[in-house]
Amino acid sequence: MSILRLQKIRMGEVINVVTMLFGVVAAYFLTIQSLKLELSAKAENRVVDTLDKRLSGLEILLKERTVSKEELFRMSQQIDSRLTRIELHLTNESGVTSGTP
Repeated sequence: MSILRLQKIRMGEVINVVTMLFGVVAAYFLTIQSLKLELSAKAENRVVDTLDKRLSGLEILLKERTVSKEELFRMSQQIDSRLTRIELHLTNESGVTSGTP
């Protein structure tokens, strides 16, 4: 009976050691996974902050460089009048009327 009893005790010890090993391995992988999640969150926050700064800068540039409708209309009229003067000058120089070759 002593051999059978020793085998039962050893089997219990083996089960305890295996259970402890599973616990250690699980804790190890959970720790690594949590570190990965924290690092990815930090990296994501940095990317979001960088993009936010770039967008803010772009908004400032757009606000500084926007033109009102009146300014755009005035500029369009100026360009149109210049092109008309160029066309008239070229027409008078070459003797060709506009619209015909």
